[in-house]
Amino acid sequence: MKIGLVANTGKPFFWEQYPAILAWFAKQEVTLTIAESIANAPENPGISQPLVTPDELLPHRCDMILAVGGDGTMLRTIAMIGAKETPVLGINVGGLGFLTEILLESFADEMTKVLAGEYRLEKRQILKADVEGLDKPLYALNEIVLDKGGAIRVIEIEVHIGGEYLNAYVADGLLISTPTGSTGYSLSSGGPIIVPSTNALIINPICPHSLTNRPVIVPSDSKIEIIVRTEAPAFIVSP
Repeated sequence: MKIGLVANTGKPFFWEQYPAILAWFAKQEVTLTIAESIANAPENPGISQPLVTPDELLPHRCDMILAVGGDGTMLRTIAMIGAKETPVLGINVGGLGFLTEILLESFADEMTKVLAGEYRLEKRQILKADVEGLDKPLYALNEIVLDKGGAIRVIEIEVHIGGEYLNAYVADGLLISTPTGSTGYSLSSGGPIIVPSTNALIINPICPHSLTNRPVIVPSDSKIEIIVRTEAPAFIVSP
């Protein structure tokens, strides 16, 4: 088995445990590949390291990836994996750990179980967004956010589902959220909570300029087309 390691290199506790992680893997019958962002981090103590691979190539060269950090690290890792669907195990050293399964302190015990096949693979929906002007699609586990950015005025957002007109929102922005993301930004914007196994997406306007513009739930395989009409020079699309 080939295992990739990515991490939030700004976490001191990760660096405290890093030598022990490398030493543990050296005793296992697996190949550990370190993300280039770890190897090149200023905090790296310079100890002998195994194979180093550019972060974006890890999903293509590994059977699974360990993401050490918090929920932010987990979300960035899944966005990097995109359509490859390489399994990810989150190891928490951050403040929020809703998506991370184990604590770094119990790393050795939990990884022993994983290598023995004692785990359950849980599939989650991810979003793919093709954005005009970008060479590559965006991928997201929680949501795709369209925001007016620094513009003072609201923007008009026209939405089509499967080629059929849905609505035109006058709002600060729009969220397209997965069931996993339903408890995040979408919930703060008045959206519903959806069980992660549900095959659905949430279309949720941000601060709409109308009391009748409410969140809409659509099938997860829906093709959603968004057209933005604004006088502002730019707006923001982000995973």
